[in-house]
Amino acid sequence: MMKKPPAPGRKPKLRSIIPPEAKLRLRPNLRAVLEKSKQAPPLARPRRAPVPVPRTQAAPQEDTERITATLALRRQRAVPSAEALAKLPPARRKHLGAEDLEAFGVSQEDLEAVEAFVAQKGLDIERVFPAAAMVVVSGTPETVAAAFLPPGKVGDFVDASVPPALAGKVRWIFGLDDRELSRPHAFMRSGREPLPKLLKKAPHLKELLVPRGHFAPDVARFYGYPELKGEGQCVGLLQLGGAAIERDLSQYFEALELPYPEVVYVGENIPGYGRFNVEVTFDVALVGAVCPRARIAVYNSRDVSVNGILVALCMAIFDEVNKPSVLSMSWSFPEIAGQGPTQLEADIINELLALAAWRGISVCMSSGDSGALTPITYSDGRPTAVPAANFPASSPYVLACGGTTLLVKDDAIHSEVVWNSLTRPMLFLDFPDAETAFPYPMATGGGISRLYTRPAWQDAARVPPLVDCYWYIGMLQRVDTFHGRGTPDVAASADWMTGYEFIFQGKWNTMGGTSAAAPMWAALLALMNEGLEANHGPGTRVGWINPYLYRLCLEEGTEVCRPISQGNNGGFQANPERSWNPCTGLGSPDGKKLAAALGAWPVKPAQLRAAAGTRVGPRGRRR
Repeated sequence: MMKKPPAPGRKPKLRSIIPPEAKLRLRPNLRAVLEKSKQAPPLARPRRAPVPVPRTQAAPQEDTERITATLALRRQRAVPSAEALAKLPPARRKHLGAEDLEAFGVSQEDLEAVEAFVAQKGLDIERVFPAAAMVVVSGTPETVAAAFLPPGKVGDFVDASVPPALAGKVRWIFGLDDRELSRPHAFMRSGREPLPKLLKKAPHLKELLVPRGHFAPDVARFYGYPELKGEGQCVGLLQLGGAAIERDLSQYFEALELPYPEVVYVGENIPGYGRFNVEVTFDVALVGAVCPRARIAVYNSRDVSVNGILVALCMAIFDEVNKPSVLSMSWSFPEIAGQGPTQLEADIINELLALAAWRGISVCMSSGDSGALTPITYSDGRPTAVPAANFPASSPYVLACGGTTLLVKDDAIHSEVVWNSLTRPMLFLDFPDAETAFPYPMATGGGISRLYTRPAWQDAARVPPLVDCYWYIGMLQRVDTFHGRGTPDVAASADWMTGYEFIFQGKWNTMGGTSAAAPMWAALLALMNEGLEANHGPGTRVGWINPYLYRLCLEEGTEVCRPISQGNNGGFQANPERSWNPCTGLGSPDGKKLAAALGAWPVKPAQLRAAAGTRVGPRGRRR
């Protein structure tokens, strides 16, 4: 039977972008727009198309809530695997420049077609990243819904569509769902501040609840960081909201008798929720204290979502002004359906991280602070917890940073174990003048990825498989195993009770988490980049360190990391007979030994570099 031909003038059928199995819930404001459109009577079709009003002459709109979305477009060429870099030490690698990366970006024809479509739909084009094949747009909920969510075809879940002319050109649309990322919303009262009334009434709790933090330069010294200052380097900090509070940073660096570092903001530095301001200020404080001569570039997408991670990554990787050699991000989300990334989303972000590896950019990310099990809630409200690695730390192109509890005695490391505060009470305060304390169970994140198979460079780590067991009426129904990538790769001090002292809202506080381990490792890599440039020439970088680091530790037996052999994260146990574990990875750094293994330490004297034909400029670069 022949199909009935479409009636003249009928609109072409839209092509779905997001498959139903993604199960991503729509943003509430978009759901409200769709519900409203269903209730409104249909408008009569005009006989002639209205004359479009030029964008410059459009009537001013009210400053309503706006949605930022990112269109991931198809690439001209697939991003190549960076495995070729894995076989070479950093000093011998050939990295790609910005122009080289454009060959893997979007074609000009596809870009113009997509830009014309979003402009015709009344959306604003915020940013275009041709090499990333990304177009960032924004608009009101009404304009976004009209562009991508046809009325009557979308329920509670995302089902984005584009016209047939764009079918195949748009791979995915980020930013339409309601997933938000979260960080601990409190910080700890430092022992440097007057104790709250709680402890005055119960002084025996002081030893249990009051942290004994350290300054970041002291932690760097405990770990044997090389005596360098980050000269000529740029460290990029990926942020998703809030702002660095410069008044607090000024007090902090003055207290440490350090100069205020050079900080540039790529994106607005506008204060937001308190916990977001804490994160940005804390990251700048740690990196600035360890690398006082490095430039710190803060890339703030202002979007606390999966889309925010994507935009911040693009801002940093393709920044040709600051050209960061190391990136650090303290945000992550679990690989759990509906909360974490879809497989296609992870693949798209992983392509960006592969491009970062080809550019010679090291990417450090926190492995999470919920231990091995991530709390979730069933649809009927019942709470539970499931094992989950955290993304983007689970990407093979990321140095996933876990956490330890670092105990110091006589100004040196006395012991170091897996950070686990899942059952320990801590004096958390929801604002500096609070008089109450409450428990907040946390531990270093770690586990086996569901998204990525175990890379070859982790074979010697003896990463256990991911096992899913399903029980029904007391009987084991099925066991699925997946040999996935293990996280974390490394660790550093992260316990809030032995964490890092910094100033926020004019008062000393102590903070920790793997969100501290990531910038501390990023600072170490920046110091090593300084040494590599001094010893091997400008542009020499550590870059993608994972394969070489595993080879040093597990195959060559070089003691560049301190294995952590005691403790657990609620699902995995450290073992003295294994050099890697899903709690702290290969362990915490031995800075100078790692720098020496990479050729970054000791730094050759200036006269030896000059004798080798290198003239050193004012910022330590060759001329």
